Amino acid sequence: MVDGYIRGDIMTKKNKEKEVKKTNKVYLIIKILFVLLSVISSGMLGITVMIGNILPNKYLIIMIAVLLVVNIIFGLLMLAKNKIVNVIGMILIILFGSVMIFGFTYANKTFDNLRELVAPNEEKTNYYILSLNEEEYTDIKQLEGKSVGILDQESESLMEKLDSETKLEYKKYHSIGDLIVGLELKEVDAIVVSSTVYNLIIEENENFEKNVKKLGEVEVVGKQEKIESDINVNDSFIVYLSGLDSRDTSSVATGGLSDVNILVVVNPTTHKLLLVNIPRDYYVDVYGRPGMKDKLTHAGLYGTNTSMKTVANIFDININTYVKVNFKALTNVVDAIDGIDVYSDTAFNSYHKKGWYVRKGINHMDGEKALAYARERYAYSSGDRHRGKNQQDVIAAIVKKVSQNKQYLLKYNDILGSIQPYFTTNLELEDVQELVKNQIDTLKPWVVESISVDGSNSQNYTASWPKQMTYVMIPNQATIDNAKAKINQVMRGA
Repeated sequence: MVDGYIRGDIMTKKNKEKEVKKTNKVYLIIKILFVLLSVISSGMLGITVMIGNILPNKYLIIMIAVLLVVNIIFGLLMLAKNKIVNVIGMILIILFGSVMIFGFTYANKTFDNLRELVAPNEEKTNYYILSLNEEEYTDIKQLEGKSVGILDQESESLMEKLDSETKLEYKKYHSIGDLIVGLELKEVDAIVVSSTVYNLIIEENENFEKNVKKLGEVEVVGKQEKIESDINVNDSFIVYLSGLDSRDTSSVATGGLSDVNILVVVNPTTHKLLLVNIPRDYYVDVYGRPGMKDKLTHAGLYGTNTSMKTVANIFDININTYVKVNFKALTNVVDAIDGIDVYSDTAFNSYHKKGWYVRKGINHMDGEKALAYARERYAYSSGDRHRGKNQQDVIAAIVKKVSQNKQYLLKYNDILGSIQPYFTTNLELEDVQELVKNQIDTLKPWVVESISVDGSNSQNYTASWPKQMTYVMIPNQATIDNAKAKINQVMRGA
């Protein structure tokens, strides 16, 4: 009987030892899993940041070193014999892992936004089908087999879209003015114009809107123009900034009036940035459109490359890199950086934001106010000339705030997301990454200088309106030569 009890005690003791070993094994596995959680989560963030390539090497090394030290500490906490120490380590690992996973998700989203920003975008353009009020047509389908006028620069995509609605016969016109005359003389039964051209026609011809009716509207989706950028962001470079006068802010249209035309001359070595404003009504030879001169703003109707090369020819320089934005991009980016401070040399009541009084001196502006200020011309005797200065001041304020504050450089996910899809560029992903990395590395403020070329007020015929006198600005060669000298000076770092 005693031997039986002894054998039973031995078996119980062995079973307990097995249970303890089993418990210890499970506990060890749990500790290993916690260590793996720390290593994997920090590794995911580290790899993502390295692939994103926006952190300077010195910060990247510090980040990797910190992650290694933290993981070593967590490993030691898990190796400790004291379970209380183990539990503290587990709690810290859970908190650390949560932060790492959040950082990984945020960084990954940021880099996705950056890739989307520089990737070729689809560009949408709205077109109106118009006929004279006196015609009996009420719908585009009633135009089947009829003659319809379009501008000769319109893409095949427009005609394909219209033909999907009904079959039409097309007559192409070289200018907006000739297109309107063709409709008025009934050379065609209707015309098709983009919303941008429609707004331009109304500005030039007050009676047009009263004399026509809309039979329909179509949206054409086109691909961004393929223009190879050839800049090296570690050397001096020039970017053409085109701001489209687009009331349709859902996207950046393929073609539109280039109401903002600014050369951005960048010297990353001296941290100097020169903004050269060219008035929208500059009377120039439009690239690729021989014959009569036209307003610079009208060059945008033929695409970004036409505007960019037209501007390049004014200054006898080579430009292959552009940024194109519409109204919504400006308002969103200003809001994303919590507003900007701009000095106004004039006090006035804003024309574009009713009820806003702009003080002489520093004014804090949100996105809506910044846009209204950039568009203001009626408050000034110099009109469009002063508007160009306002636009440069707004850009300079944005550059100053973003470049001098790591808060905005490191949260540029919000900034990038705010301007999609209101922004297109042919900058390469690597170029943008390098620019951000260099700025984070130095956090050196940019010296921004703004100049404008000028001219004399005049009336003349244009390629877009060959039979109608309209306001133009005749270029002043002396101001162009001065701008050329400034561009050369900044590029050389003098």
